[in-house]
Amino acid sequence: MQKRTSAAGAALVLAASVTGLAATSGSAHATGSHAGRSASQLVVTIRSSAKGITLSDTKIRPGNTMFKVAPHGKGGDMQVLRLRSGYTLTQAFTDINNAFNGDIPSIKRVDKNIVFYGGNRMSPKGGAATFWGVNLDKAGTYYVLNVDNNKLTTLAVKGTRQRRALPATSGVLNPADASDGVTNIWKPGKHIAKSGFMSTTNEAKEPHFVDLGHVKQATTDQQVQDFFNAGAPGQPPFAAKDGATTSAGVISPGKRFVWSYSLPKGKYLVDCFWPSITSGMPHALMGMWKLFNIG
Repeated sequence: MQKRTSAAGAALVLAASVTGLAATSGSAHATGSHAGRSASQLVVTIRSSAKGITLSDTKIRPGNTMFKVAPHGKGGDMQVLRLRSGYTLTQAFTDINNAFNGDIPSIKRVDKNIVFYGGNRMSPKGGAATFWGVNLDKAGTYYVLNVDNNKLTTLAVKGTRQRRALPATSGVLNPADASDGVTNIWKPGKHIAKSGFMSTTNEAKEPHFVDLGHVKQATTDQQVQDFFNAGAPGQPPFAAKDGATTSAGVISPGKRFVWSYSLPKGKYLVDCFWPSITSGMPHALMGMWKLFNIG
């Protein structure tokens, strides 16, 4: 719906060139230096400003980790990722820039060397905090990005894995591969509540992100196909009057994350504009979209 062709890409390009959790305080139920083998939950708060990003914890152990995104400014999108050994931010800068211009060798290097751990929107000032949770499964340096003001900071993950919980979910929305092995598809669960935590597991072979937009109840598959055939030019004519949208960050193949959302009941269009490893085209223009109901 938002045609986020530069979602994580823009952040990397620019940065590299250099509902029970709402009451949670800024730090965490467990800190990076905790000694126990298990903890109920770990919540790292992300705060963004014009000067950069700050984290309530900068050193933690591997395991399930919740991120709380504090509201700021006009809002935006946050993302967490890790670079594979030997791949630098400078290389990521070059490859991401070329990938979103359809260069297939660059797309392949990005997909291979950047591990995406999801993200969530940042509410505007005065709004509610948003959350997402994911298994930070490897020791190493992780990057926390503000997609909209192009700032980044690091999170050090070290030591032995700790058992930590993620919240219960109220819906499922997974990307997957179609039977032809080329097209990517969406697999929504049978019932998705209006709010709560969505579970998204990337069952496909390429990275994907979630773009959700409220559409008129009478919207048909043919209307959506015509829209994408035309190149997805701006806001679709079948968008609902309330303009409700939400999005979640990029997730690499085999990874799962849960992310908070709150939407009106109705019909929704989900799509993904990550560039295809086979053609360089945005996935949505290749058929990676689906209409389904929420609530």
